[in-house]
Amino acid sequence: MTTNTMPLLYKNPQQLTPELHDGLKLNFEVGFGFARQTNSVPLVIEEFGATCRDYVIVFSTGEVALPLVVLGVRSDHNAYVNDKGEWAAETYIPAYVRRYPFIFSETPGSEDLTLCIDMDAAALNKDKGVDLFDDKKEASDLTKQGLEFCKNFHIQLQQTREFCEALQAADLLVDQQASITLHDGQTQNLTDFRIVDEQKFRQLPAETLQMFHERGWLGLIYAHLISTGSMGKLVAQLKHNPAPAA
Repeated sequence: MTTNTMPLLYKNPQQLTPELHDGLKLNFEVGFGFARQTNSVPLVIEEFGATCRDYVIVFSTGEVALPLVVLGVRSDHNAYVNDKGEWAAETYIPAYVRRYPFIFSETPGSEDLTLCIDMDAAALNKDKGVDLFDDKKEASDLTKQGLEFCKNFHIQLQQTREFCEALQAADLLVDQQASITLHDGQTQNLTDFRIVDEQKFRQLPAETLQMFHERGWLGLIYAHLISTGSMGKLVAQLKHNPAPAA
């Protein structure tokens, strides 16, 4: 799956201040082109119910697992965004994508969070769109909404990490790969992800199942397992919006 040292999709995040950004606007008509070259984005647990109907949910590899929504097979292609920057109609758009270009920056050794904006965002300009700051150089409604969205996402991300830590502690996540046959007969492999092992899940001790139930996590596991049957939807989307020739 896609990995990146900079937060995925972000190229030049900068602390948002009226001194530096007064007069700038966001033009959302540019669409989702910024997400066109990734085959996955992070997911928070609040989204599992909505996401499992349209996509496959998997977990990242590495020391710390996090849920990801699968958007394509090739690492540089999102099958759900066309060349006009339009997201596929009637499919859920992940919160990580809807948050862009806002993002929180965490101060090392502190719990302080700073609202930032990606200065390389195509939507950011001085001529067209919604102002980031008003005439008094105070945060506009748009910026306040961005701040609130980031706050909620940050809280949900902490809850998501707790869920994933519990999955790992229970040894439920296993490495997986998928071989996908496209409509033209070509076969492509999706690798470097993990899923919940159903057999291990069924064999969990009663006390662990009870804890998962009390935390509301059993439904998340079922949503993930249900989503793994949605690979055909991805194949259908790849037929509609295939990856360009390498």
